[in-house]
Amino acid sequence: MKHVGDSTDFYLRSTAALNDFMSQARSDGRYGIDLEFIREKSYYPKLALIQISVGEELRLIDPLTEISLEPILETVCDEKIVKIVHAGGQDMEIMELESGETPANVFDTQIAAAFLGLGLQPAYSVTCERILGKFVEKGESWTDWLKRPLTANQESYAIDDVRHLIPLHEALTEKLGSENRLNWALAEMEKYDRRETYHPPVESSLKKVKRSGSLDARGLSQLGFLYEWRESEASRQDRPRRRILPDEILVELARRAPSNSESLRSLRGLDSRDARRYGDGILKAISRGRSIPATEIPEIKRRRRLEPEEEAALELATSALRALCRAERIAPPLVGNNADVEDLIRAKAAGETQSDSLKLLSGWRGELFGERIVAFLSGQSVLRIDAETGYPVLEDR
Repeated sequence: MKHVGDSTDFYLRSTAALNDFMSQARSDGRYGIDLEFIREKSYYPKLALIQISVGEELRLIDPLTEISLEPILETVCDEKIVKIVHAGGQDMEIMELESGETPANVFDTQIAAAFLGLGLQPAYSVTCERILGKFVEKGESWTDWLKRPLTANQESYAIDDVRHLIPLHEALTEKLGSENRLNWALAEMEKYDRRETYHPPVESSLKKVKRSGSLDARGLSQLGFLYEWRESEASRQDRPRRRILPDEILVELARRAPSNSESLRSLRGLDSRDARRYGDGILKAISRGRSIPATEIPEIKRRRRLEPEEEAALELATSALRALCRAERIAPPLVGNNADVEDLIRAKAAGETQSDSLKLLSGWRGELFGERIVAFLSGQSVLRIDAETGYPVLEDR
């Protein structure tokens, strides 16, 4: 096996060479890809290295040189070519950013492995060992990928990250197909094909802002304008969001909505330098929020508190879901969480258990788990402790 001590053998150093390599990928209908990047100190990730596998060929592309990445970028949205990744969320985010196109036909080996009993987010090394019997050494992921020249160890680590992607794709597809789970896994991977994965609506993004749940409807509306201002400022300066203003300060600004510089400066936790630097932008965002009539502010839909008997049912239903997941060798968090089970209990109380708008009743989750949990809540099945394993199991009455 060739190792990256001979690193020059792995680099594609010209656009013409890259174009020829990607022509083979088009012919094969697939390629494996992994990216190295740095984003701790910037808003936009800094692409530092691209690793690609086509057939049995492994190559490195240095994006810091004058080579054009267009031969790769033009394949991003090509539905005829499978892009094979492992835990590829951030990689595909970068490819979408660089190409300006929404990725299509992405196969994530981590998601595929999660449907075969390897846990929620199995590492690449674990997946290679369990599926292929191949050992992959790790150790360079947190090095400075932007520094040149790269060391032989960095190059070796990088090339190994794509060495097994195509064999994994073949083995995982076969295993999933033999267990009638391939369509489930592919359905979960469809998230890569949706534009909102890369450009979520503000309303969705606000749910990830720490302490945003403590705001009333007016405050949450106000937070939306402040969030958009921070995104714009972070993008303009290419700095992480938290380096502009942390979530906690953003939420407090939304709550108090100061109307002038004096009240802004008096806000606890807001650095005086940030108040001077960003004061005008903050106050303009708050002013925009204030201008929205109360009648146009969406009402916050709070979840109904469960009744005592529903709380008891929640504990049992959650245990039943875990038992089903264990039997099916699928990590429970991949299926759903306590909030999803709560939603199912509320839907049952309202007689709405035919709705596929609920996570546990839609797609493969509904087919494999949701309908069976509804049956359990309806008394059609029971949860018992298996005498041999000691684990709870769900059985029909």
